[in-house]
Amino acid sequence: MTDTPKPAWAALLAGLALSGVAGIVNQVVWQRALKIFLGGSETLSAMVVVEVFLLGLGLGAAVAARFASRLRDPLVALVGLELSLAAMNTVVAVILGLDLTESVYALERLAVSSGIPLRAVYALASAALLLAPTVAMGATIPVASEACQRQLRADSQRLVPVLFFVNTAGAALGAGSASALLLPIFGQRRALLVAVALNATGALLVGLGRWAAGAAPPRAPDPVSVRRRGLSAEEVLGGVLGFVALGYEMVLFRILALAHQPLPTTFATGLAGYLLAWSVGVAVAGALPAGGNAVALVTAVLCAAAPALYAVDVVDPWPLLVAISLYALPCVGFGILYGQLVSRAARRWGRDVGRYAAVNTLGSCAGVLFFTLVGYEIPQTLDALAIAAGLVAVAAALTPRVPGRSVVVLLSVAVAVGLVGRGLRTPYTVSDASRTYWGRDGVVEVLADGNVWIDGLWHTKLTDGVDHIGRPYSWVMALAAVLAHGDDPPPTRALVIGAGVGISSATLAGYDGLQVDGYEINHTLRRVLRDHPDQTLHALDDPHVTWRWHDARTGMALDEKRYDIILSAPLYLRQAGSSLLLSREYLRLVKSRLEPGGVLAVYSNEGSPAQTRLVQRTLAEQFAYRESWYDGIVTVASDAPIAVTRAELEAFLARPDRLAQEARWLDADLRDEGEREGLASLYEGALAAEPADDGGRRITDDDPLVEYPELAERWAP
Repeated sequence: MTDTPKPAWAALLAGLALSGVAGIVNQVVWQRALKIFLGGSETLSAMVVVEVFLLGLGLGAAVAARFASRLRDPLVALVGLELSLAAMNTVVAVILGLDLTESVYALERLAVSSGIPLRAVYALASAALLLAPTVAMGATIPVASEACQRQLRADSQRLVPVLFFVNTAGAALGAGSASALLLPIFGQRRALLVAVALNATGALLVGLGRWAAGAAPPRAPDPVSVRRRGLSAEEVLGGVLGFVALGYEMVLFRILALAHQPLPTTFATGLAGYLLAWSVGVAVAGALPAGGNAVALVTAVLCAAAPALYAVDVVDPWPLLVAISLYALPCVGFGILYGQLVSRAARRWGRDVGRYAAVNTLGSCAGVLFFTLVGYEIPQTLDALAIAAGLVAVAAALTPRVPGRSVVVLLSVAVAVGLVGRGLRTPYTVSDASRTYWGRDGVVEVLADGNVWIDGLWHTKLTDGVDHIGRPYSWVMALAAVLAHGDDPPPTRALVIGAGVGISSATLAGYDGLQVDGYEINHTLRRVLRDHPDQTLHALDDPHVTWRWHDARTGMALDEKRYDIILSAPLYLRQAGSSLLLSREYLRLVKSRLEPGGVLAVYSNEGSPAQTRLVQRTLAEQFAYRESWYDGIVTVASDAPIAVTRAELEAFLARPDRLAQEARWLDADLRDEGEREGLASLYEGALAAEPADDGGRRITDDDPLVEYPELAERWAP
């Protein structure tokens, strides 16, 4: 198959593996870093970043396909690509180290005032920062393929999938390490510097491989024309395969979040499992019969079965690794099909591998776009069945020419379209009198007992007509903030960040004379509010509440309105992305939107002392005074002295408005439970100042350690 010295092959494969690790570290860090400025954690903004990333990879593969055969020394070109990635990542790391917050906000305000959609700004900014490095990434495998055929004298097409295997296996390692270790321990910029080191080491290894291969000139290209017009059947099927494979990845991420909570470790392990299973499939592709139709059918069955596995998993969750091992089985099939198709397509390796990768990536872009904008709006069972129908069409196309093959393809596509159409006509699904609302911003489950779950995490409980305070800690935030502000003068404007189903907003609106704005990023909740007006205190149509359906960071940056009271509550501290609503940069923005003497109430304790320390240290940097309520779950902060006396609390309870009435109900409930002091028992008093030079870590946009309670205990003294 080849007469090239084994050290040359080993060096090349090791370099490609390190390139895969670096590439996925880059993707994870870039996506999170850009979300800070490009719409917070909003699904559509994240999608823009992913689309730019994939388009860059596809463009790089397409460019390499055209020019690979013209390279005089492909291995040297590969060294150049790895070094250029190291250099560009260094530049990105430097940019992320600059405080560009105000410049970005000024650009966004200018765009809005000029009538330019913010998502156009997101796309252009992502492209400006990511296209150059992603194009270099996309060119890596085609150039490596050209080097294998011409310089390492490979003569078997079955070696092509090996290149994808080592690169993707490295990416699987990078996916796990980036999200689960590098980001929380080192932060974004230093994680990127790790990727820089990996690219540089990969370049060194490829260079050593070039030296081991000897000084013989590369074999000349064969006479096959470099410019082939039209797409081959393998390339067309590769595009379809990219569409359904990325569609399944979107379904997989949603299933894992619902069954195992939307934690950063869940995402990291899921992505690593997907890539590892795919790489295993690519690795064994050459050892299997070349048809592929049976593999496509088995993969279709496995995709269709994923929601059934979830139905069992969500009731009594399996260990995460067990769950991912089962859900990732279809990915082995996707890898096998990819490896077989790219092997069949490869004649002139650099050209054909590049073309195939480009078309497959274009299909992947379409898959991400479709399943984010459309697929996430329908039940995941229908998504999985539509993907299975698409794979049946692939199986039919791979079947040797028999009568009726085209009919099967068309019928399969028609079934997939019909399933999607049915899902779009379904406002929610019903099971045991519970409703599940499916949306691109998240899944909201309203159970028969009134409990509300968002993306697999408990959120609140709807009113039953008598008890409508949700959970005490979510309601106490409103009470604590109003008490801390006082009534000299009384607060007139309040802001709720993470308005949810409106409990806090409606509670605040019960204070006479208080107008409330509420930011909520999850548009799916609008349907819940509309369908359950009584159970949500009519928060959606309350004349004292104004809903703002986008992320709060961008919203506050574009609107300089100031408030007397701001409530800010990430759903859970450990949830992926929660640090964006707790960071130093975020609190600085919040503080700029407070009136003199204004107060901020923050959800600050989830049971992990290290997480609480991180929150309190970060709050202490921005606010001179802080007080604690309810076992530290609520912290109220201000630059004006705050202290709640028993007399003030009793005076508040005597007020005639609805907020005070609800406070009296809670006070009575606490006394019935044995708390003799009632509401006063929840107040814990002022917090001591945090030393500025204690050496402890803070929450920053660069440092999301608060999302990792186990690691925080070790790394946040």
